[in-house]
Amino acid sequence: MNREIPFFILSRYNEDASWILDYTNNYVILNKGEPIEGDFKSIDVPNIGGNQFDISWFIWQNYDNLPEIMIFTQAFPWDHCNREKFDNLIKNKFFTPLESYEHLDNTYAHRIDESGGFTEINNSWYIGAHNSTYNISCRYYSYDEFMNKYFEDYKRQEYIRFSPGSQYLVTKEDAMKYPMNFWKLLSLELPKKSMTEAHIIERALLYILSGKYKLREEKKT
Repeated sequence: MNREIPFFILSRYNEDASWILDYTNNYVILNKGEPIEGDFKSIDVPNIGGNQFDISWFIWQNYDNLPEIMIFTQAFPWDHCNREKFDNLIKNKFFTPLESYEHLDNTYAHRIDESGGFTEINNSWYIGAHNSTYNISCRYYSYDEFMNKYFEDYKRQEYIRFSPGSQYLVTKEDAMKYPMNFWKLLSLELPKKSMTEAHIIERALLYILSGKYKLREEKKT
């Protein structure tokens, strides 16, 4: 890992991630699926929690040795950010959501803000949406309950600003706004068979990575 140049962290299930070789040799693939064919730098991780687990796990496990700039993407990032914009955004040296939603029209359910960023109505529609498959329940009743658990100054908002797919350019300084124990706790929030917690954290990550709220004392150690 070269900590001085952007380091790519790809979350893979079974996608073709060979595109990364056109961008850099400074990367790792966090692999949840079948073995990757070819000579790629990869680490097998549990198939839990979507790439929200991968982000929190990587920061937790590398907290004392983080790269200066980290680029967290899905193994196929173009669903959420077109390639032209992706190529421009990853040149940044500051916290940046990797997304392209300027083409969407505003609706009651979602709006596009002045910067082209995606916002969604805060109604926790996803709570329980995926749990019937496994007959298990999410540990939270709402997004707000999760945020209040961790942040003492959180105030409910009508719309949540987040990057669908959780693709972000993150600086070391961003990641270290909260202590290592917080990233450990966030990883442990993501159980094996429930994706609902992952949806909650997907919506919280932009605020977490930008250090918007004050962490409760009991969550620091």
